[in-house]
Amino acid sequence: MQLLLSSKKYQLILVLILTSAPLLTGAFQHLQAGGPIQKKNVLLIIADDLTATALGCYGNRQCRTPHIDKLASRGIRFENAYCQFPVCGPSRAAMMSGMYCQNIGVIGNGASDRFTANLGNRPSLGQHFKNHGWYSARVSKIYHMRVPGDITAGVDGPDHKASWDDAFNCQGPEWMSAGKHEHLSNEKLKRIPEQHYKLGFGGAFYTVRTQSAAGDFQPDKIAADKAIQLLKSNKNSPFFIAVGFVRPHVPLVAPEKYFEDYPASNLSLPEKIQNDWQDIPKAGISKNTKSIGLNDQIGKQKKILQAYYASVAYMDHQVGRVLTELDRLGLRNNTIVIFKSDHGYHLGEHDFWQKMSLHEESTRIPLIVSMPGGSHAGKSSCLVEAIDLFPTLSAICGIPIPEHCQGKDLRRVLQNPNHKVRDTAYCMTGRGHMIRSSRWAYIQYKDGSNELYDMKNDPQQITNLANAASHRTTLNQMKTILADKLQSFAGPD
Repeated sequence: MQLLLSSKKYQLILVLILTSAPLLTGAFQHLQAGGPIQKKNVLLIIADDLTATALGCYGNRQCRTPHIDKLASRGIRFENAYCQFPVCGPSRAAMMSGMYCQNIGVIGNGASDRFTANLGNRPSLGQHFKNHGWYSARVSKIYHMRVPGDITAGVDGPDHKASWDDAFNCQGPEWMSAGKHEHLSNEKLKRIPEQHYKLGFGGAFYTVRTQSAAGDFQPDKIAADKAIQLLKSNKNSPFFIAVGFVRPHVPLVAPEKYFEDYPASNLSLPEKIQNDWQDIPKAGISKNTKSIGLNDQIGKQKKILQAYYASVAYMDHQVGRVLTELDRLGLRNNTIVIFKSDHGYHLGEHDFWQKMSLHEESTRIPLIVSMPGGSHAGKSSCLVEAIDLFPTLSAICGIPIPEHCQGKDLRRVLQNPNHKVRDTAYCMTGRGHMIRSSRWAYIQYKDGSNELYDMKNDPQQITNLANAASHRTTLNQMKTILADKLQSFAGPD
């Protein structure tokens, strides 16, 4: 009788083991993919108009960015990360929705106020965390804000209010700051805000060396102060805090000491290529470059580079203040830190200035992801897009990835920087589209003209191969890849 009971007991154990096997397998798979689910904090830091090539960790030997570089040493630095649109409003809308610009219906800064209506009942990134129990807060510019107009006015811009438990604007004097002023663009510019915008202030290089050595009253210092306060007050509960710094967006404003660190005469400009525009289609010539008119004025170009680096260094200092407080509070071991820009920026490459082109300097962004405790540090050359952050952060934090997300989950890349999640990266402007593979960059404009670059042998995109008979097969392949990508966009609901 005892033997029979024992036999039945072992039979029951065997049944339980067999029926539980799929569940156990799934659990192990989850551990391998993303680790145990915990309510991790998220600190998202976004710079404005920052090119990757201005950062020390991305190879710049002139501009000093020790705090961002330190963050990169503790995280994964993505070498080939791309925005979805090289302008503030649509690039931010894509990132915060996890959707391509065509699908969220924000194409150009003027369409930024459509974000809320087009998103509908689909959650934004901040809202998704808020809905799942995280404290969600915005500090300064996360969605589009006019800089300097919305900053000097201290208003929200076309914000998505459902994203946040709290939202804080960082009002500052910007171009009206006390200090030494200089206008370096060629167009005439009167110093009243209304006429700034009629002209297009975003295309004007206006610099201010502030009298305040600490940058008091400037939006980036105010943003860092607020971020530090929020870290202190929310240290005991899970948070999603998004901090937007407006530098180095024009006007280029920083304390005098940061300008002094970069004497204009000592700075090196990008190499000038003779007849560089000869093989670039008319549609590919940067609109901002035409209006600024600096191509033959080396002295002004170096002053712009000086002011840009000063603004970057000042912003880096504010990033360092926030990260230092994160460490001081003992939060680093449970916080995912992301540092990125909304898009890239030209600093004289191809004699282009600012953004809105589909070339590498404008579409490529710095992207650093530092996991809790500084685990998984290194460099990744895999192709990623800004919209990949939404599903990645959701998955890491154990939140279901919304069905509307079009990005890729990067957890495998964070564990193994050599892992590949996508074959191409995509970006667009109102003029055309760019598709980037590991080897090739293809640009197609609405007027039918195009560009093709061998990124292995010509990373600076000097020689356009679109009309070369020897590359006809590659050109057609990239055309097909782009056509398939465009076909996948369904547009906003």
